[in-house]
Amino acid sequence: MLFVAGEPDTPGVLYRCYRNAAATRDAGFEARVQPCASIGYDDILWADVMVFWRVEYSGHVSTIFDLAAAENVITVFDADDIVFVPHYARVDMIDGIRSIGATEERIERCFSEMRRTFLRCDQGSTTTAELVFAMHSLRPVVHLLPNVYDMLSLRRARMALRMRGEPGRVNAGDGLVRIGYATGSRTHQQDFGPICPTIAEVLRQRPEARLVLFREPVTHRPILLMEEFPSLIPVQDQIEWRDMVPLEELQDEFARFDISIAPLVTGNVFCEAKSEIKFFEAALSGAATVASPTGPFQRVIRHGETGFLADSPTDWYDALIALIDNPERRVRMARDAYHSVLWPFGPQAQTRRMKLVLTSMSGDEAAALAGETRLARDRLAPAPVPVIPPSRTLFHHDALGEAPVTVVITSYNYEAHLLDALESVAAQTLPVLDLIVVDDGSSDGSVALARIWMERHCDRFNRLILRQSIANAGLGGARNIGMDAAETVHVMQLDADNTLRPEACKTLLDSMGDSTAYAYPLIACFNEHGPVLADISTDTHQQPGAPELLGDLPFNPLSLISGNRIDAMAMVTKWAWAAVGGYYVSREAMGWEDFDLWCSLAERGLPGHHVPQILADYRQHETSMTNTSTEKEAHKARVVAFVQARHPWIRLSAERAKPRKN
Repeated sequence: MLFVAGEPDTPGVLYRCYRNAAATRDAGFEARVQPCASIGYDDILWADVMVFWRVEYSGHVSTIFDLAAAENVITVFDADDIVFVPHYARVDMIDGIRSIGATEERIERCFSEMRRTFLRCDQGSTTTAELVFAMHSLRPVVHLLPNVYDMLSLRRARMALRMRGEPGRVNAGDGLVRIGYATGSRTHQQDFGPICPTIAEVLRQRPEARLVLFREPVTHRPILLMEEFPSLIPVQDQIEWRDMVPLEELQDEFARFDISIAPLVTGNVFCEAKSEIKFFEAALSGAATVASPTGPFQRVIRHGETGFLADSPTDWYDALIALIDNPERRVRMARDAYHSVLWPFGPQAQTRRMKLVLTSMSGDEAAALAGETRLARDRLAPAPVPVIPPSRTLFHHDALGEAPVTVVITSYNYEAHLLDALESVAAQTLPVLDLIVVDDGSSDGSVALARIWMERHCDRFNRLILRQSIANAGLGGARNIGMDAAETVHVMQLDADNTLRPEACKTLLDSMGDSTAYAYPLIACFNEHGPVLADISTDTHQQPGAPELLGDLPFNPLSLISGNRIDAMAMVTKWAWAAVGGYYVSREAMGWEDFDLWCSLAERGLPGHHVPQILADYRQHETSMTNTSTEKEAHKARVVAFVQARHPWIRLSAERAKPRKN
């Protein structure tokens, strides 16, 4: 797949060419990116598919198409704005024409040449549903490939946020509340104009508020033409000017914001097609967003939960004041926004989309199968945002390094066993590791034990966090608290009464590809007498007298139809956890949160991976949650009904309670 960049020196080339090329490679295909001017015959011979991003027609481009047709190369036109409708090139529709000093005639000519390129292509691809609809008038097959972040941007965003303190917590800072407007070009005068008086009023009403605007680094000329916004003059002392930065440093700037604003002119066909970049990039860096209710923003922002949608001056004023005056709500909204964007705008989701796009180009049967898959995925209801019960941080240590794995230990009144679990984590062969302990309202001495142990082991870990739920949240709530606190892609789940073998984290991590949602090992059972041996009277493929093992079947989502074959002690990616709404939180149906997660991942086609090696040990004892709660007759009936209602396709082969022997 050859990506042909028509504007190779603009920021858009990163989103539309380089990140999509990376998704192509992750999908198992070869990909290259080249400026249009440098395309030669050898490049065309190499390509099976050529994607023309913002390429204006010319004699050179005409020759490329002639040669591509002769070599049976499939051609795709890609755009991230409506740049193929010439009559939209009017100042009253695209204010940026005026503010960048261009003329309508020049932009119309540019749009006309891009339209000619599009008409020579076989298919289209673009960023939003609105653009897909606009493209359909010219080509029937158009692929929706949204703008996405990459893992480098995610790591930079989260590190910048950690520099301010513990993510997901209100940090004192300097006492100011920064409202940031991260416009990257001088094309948004008309977008900012309607909300400017409201912003000025908010600044007057809240002296602690600051408006963060950007300027050219050398000339210090503002990106916004300030002469058009006289209402800001009385509050100019509350404007904080920042020099524009290269795109790779943009996440650092978002992390300085408490609130990010994304105003657009609603009802304007050009603005209504703009992508969701301003929302997901702010979310990655921990900023809450207030945005105009364009179509794309309405589909991704859950009003009042992951952001605010504001149209009228009153909407903008109320949203900004609510976020300034309530830091806890602001942080919670930013956290939920972060979880909501991790999957749909991440590289793993884009890889799946790209694989489907390229599969659809491989013949009639492949196109039919790709179409079936695409239509089925479109029918899936959006996953809820993970429920994160309120918690307090009792211990926080961050060396500000980068670990590949976080181990999350969930604990409830396990003082007798917690130390074994902690020591097994410290003994991991991975040299750099994060550890989070979530206490779910214990009444024994386990909290004090965990804190003292952490204070003595700071040198072993990059991050060490002890969180305690405000009220007993149950297993799913405790697991979600831990996943929320994790800042690594890969998170190892460990209950406080179990242990990991030293090579567990490294072996599971090494077994996972970029698109693997979770990996699980063989787990040996033990009790106070030592290893538990397989029962001779049990119908099982395990040999009688051999060590009893959990998680001993290869990964196949169809195996989940009859029941759970995968223990909770697994390495789960944070993006996969977020993609399905996290672990369910229900005290009445507590106990099958892991089974439910595997089923939810199966419904979205997210793969697990089995590592046939004993890497963990499961403690069988009378006070385990399995024996005291899950496998009690009345409770299990509630659990079965709850999980089957969420996943009607499962047909359990063992619905009756069956405690694990001690």
